[in-house]
Amino acid sequence: MKVLIVDDEEHVREGIELAIDWDKFGVKERYQAENGLEALNMIRLHRPGVLFCDMSMPEMDGVQLLDLIREDNPDMKIIVVSGYNDFMYTRATIKANGVDYILKPFKKKDLEQALLQAVTSWKQRENSLRIERDTEFLLQQADFLVIEQKMTQFLKGDTSHYSEIKSYLLKSRLPIEHIRAAVILMRNSTTLIEQRFNGDGELFAFALINMAHESMEGYGSHQLFRLDEYRWLLLTAEDANYSLTNKLNHFIKKVTTAWEATIGLEVLTGTSHGATDLQHIQLQLVSARTALLQCNISSISAKCDSAYTEPGLSNLEMLLNIALEDGNKAFVAELIHGFAEELRTCSTLLLKDLQMYTKEANYMLERASRQISKDTADLSIPLWISYIAEWETKTIQQWWRLIEDSGADGYEGRGIQAIHEYIQQHFHENVTLSALSATFHFSPQYIAKKFKEMYNTTVVTYQTDLRMEKAKSLLAHTDMPIIKIAELVGYSDENYFSKVFRKHQGLPPLKYRKQARDS
Repeated sequence: MKVLIVDDEEHVREGIELAIDWDKFGVKERYQAENGLEALNMIRLHRPGVLFCDMSMPEMDGVQLLDLIREDNPDMKIIVVSGYNDFMYTRATIKANGVDYILKPFKKKDLEQALLQAVTSWKQRENSLRIERDTEFLLQQADFLVIEQKMTQFLKGDTSHYSEIKSYLLKSRLPIEHIRAAVILMRNSTTLIEQRFNGDGELFAFALINMAHESMEGYGSHQLFRLDEYRWLLLTAEDANYSLTNKLNHFIKKVTTAWEATIGLEVLTGTSHGATDLQHIQLQLVSARTALLQCNISSISAKCDSAYTEPGLSNLEMLLNIALEDGNKAFVAELIHGFAEELRTCSTLLLKDLQMYTKEANYMLERASRQISKDTADLSIPLWISYIAEWETKTIQQWWRLIEDSGADGYEGRGIQAIHEYIQQHFHENVTLSALSATFHFSPQYIAKKFKEMYNTTVVTYQTDLRMEKAKSLLAHTDMPIIKIAELVGYSDENYFSKVFRKHQGLPPLKYRKQARDS
């Protein structure tokens, strides 16, 4: 909250300044001005919420100032402090929706009573505006998600939503005659969403879109859509020239650099060779995807040994099936880790090569699953994984799921209980399903299912409950600042902690602290 005190007499300004206990009203910043002209400049610069204003001043009096404020700053709360009981001044105050009209010499009680009324009214208006903004944002997000889904279906050949997509792109000023497509592959998005965004994929997407629009501001019309959990589609307006412009290269690099610098996101990109109209955008998607699949994903800079032979995943199938029959998770992890190490030994491993291994691994999982008569619908390893380490982890976890589904693993109850105790001890750390999977040798899906069955809550909810209980205790019994409490219970972002706390408790941290101490 900011306050501006306007009066041509310095002792009056200082009198108001000294008379009020500003901290009690949450006023953090206060400014002073000698006349209306100076006040206007201060208002434009600092945007105060409350104005204490004299009426008789040189250069620009209070009547003129309030007329201008009513036009440009209708939400500002006005408290007139004047030495004149004049109808003209009273009328100007009423027209400006003034909170009070206080005559000099003023009393401390009158000032504070007027300020309390002004602050209360200002907060109510701010809350109302915030709710309106939040509602508008949610509606826009919902509309965009619908269009995003329809765009994904359209790219798969469903033309029933063409007119809606066309209208949306035209409304966003993206011409539909010459569009170029770029596919952006998020390499470590899964890890970032778990570790940095506390599993909130929508918050992650919102951050990406905002940074992309900011980075692309100087380029021109564009739209960014999410195709799946790994791939995003960037559409840009281009001329009919079928060569990749340096300008587009520059801005795509600018976007991806901003993502990496701000949140640590690593990506691969593939751009279509030319531009086309919206009806034929699928051709541009194929062109961009083909370019993407040629990206080298190896982290080795040295050349391959001449004796190098291409790893053969199918050679492991018999051993993996033996491990499945024996319920031997350690042997599964050893076999797949060994194969992943082979993939890491060559300087040339294209994304399309890893996709070939992914398809082969999925065929092996399907065959193994049929042997134990289990549904294979959700056992597939995602096709667009581009990190060998993630591919290794996902493959191991899917074979572990087969072992768990077959009933060959007898560590069920004790293992989930150990996970429950682990979360109690490590709730302030980044405890994700993937991390628990690596520590306790269960698949993430198995942990989620069994934890819910045993404790009637999810891992995420249980950890959040533990964090909030600790936060409540620290708020009630210590004077620690909110940012310190957030860090202690596992949140690096104070604003995100406050958002979670408000959702969990129904009120913000500072208000909870006040209520806890008043009770």
